[in-house]
Amino acid sequence: MLRPPKGISAEAPFFPGLPQTKGPVTLAERNRVTCAAVGRSGGAARSSSQNCWKLKMDIKHVKDYIYWLYYQYLLITCSYVLEPWERSMFHTITVTVFAMVVYTAYVFVPIHIRLAFEFFSQLFGGQPESTVSIVN
Repeated sequence: MLRPPKGISAEAPFFPGLPQTKGPVTLAERNRVTCAAVGRSGGAARSSSQNCWKLKMDIKHVKDYIYWLYYQYLLITCSYVLEPWERSMFHTITVTVFAMVVYTAYVFVPIHIRLAFEFFSQLFGGQPESTVSIVN
């Protein structure tokens, strides 16, 4: 059985307005109580409360997705087994190489596309550019 870290009790935390149970409190219940405390007066407060809950859930989903992507990155690169200083060096080198590849693609790919377009347009009967300008 897993034990909670030192300084964290295994009992459910106290949230006002929520019935105290022996089991853990879910995130949805905690958000409902937190957002309900934001506005307690009438219909406008209810829509505000619903918007608050929806915003928190949207932010939570984005945050969870980013954590999931980072975890996938750690698994794919096997960097989760590295020590912290090794991991920071690995991330620094990886980000540097990635930035160089993106910069190189940004600078040189448009040039190569233009040259390929000129080559194929001449190959398929396009008119070559003339150095003499046409005067009306």
